[in-house]
Amino acid sequence: MSMKEFDEIFASDLSEADKIAKGFHHIINTIIAHSQNEIELRKAMNDRETLVKEQIKLSTIKHARDIFDMAYMRATGKRSWNNE
Repeated sequence: MSMKEFDEIFASDLSEADKIAKGFHHIINTIIAHSQNEIELRKAMNDRETLVKEQIKLSTIKHARDIFDMAYMRATGKRSWNNE
């Protein structure tokens, strides 16, 4: 994720709620991609202990994303950026 992309989201014509949703998903997707890369690395290194920690972290991040999606849907009546 670049700060330029993040800044562009908040400088766009989107509604404030959509800016928050798109910015949130931009960050979350970057974290998920990094975590998936770490999981592959730990598998290749046969580092079971760290692998399990990364899998838990990934699951927690995805759960947080799902909670955000539910709250966004309830607040706006439409799907968040993640689901479009």
